Amino acid sequence: MNLKTNLIKACGALVAIALMSVIYASQPAKTSIEQEQPQEVITSNSYVVKSKSCNEYCVAHVQGGDNNIYVEYKLDDGSVEFLDILNVVRDDVTVNAYVDRYEIEKINAAIVGGK
Repeated sequence: MNLKTNLIKACGALVAIALMSVIYASQPAKTSIEQEQPQEVITSNSYVVKSKSCNEYCVAHVQGGDNNIYVEYKLDDGSVEFLDILNVVRDDVTVNAYVDRYEIEKINAAIVGGK
């Protein structure tokens, strides 16, 4: 009976190790861009729309502090239906940027308000 209990514990441990190995192996490796240029969080007190053009989808150049943000968006009855960050440039260099939801809401407000 003691042998059965130990055998079950050993099998459980092997399954746990195998599961952890699969999870570790399936995580994506960092790309060369992520290794060379770490991701920067983009924040600004205000955003100003420098230019925008619209056909079916719209493209805009929005400035927030030192960052020039190029976005693609679609309007739906006077509000932004979706917004996609195309590129973030600072000092004529593309930045590996992260723009959180709160900052995207401020960019949406600048686009709709035309500020």
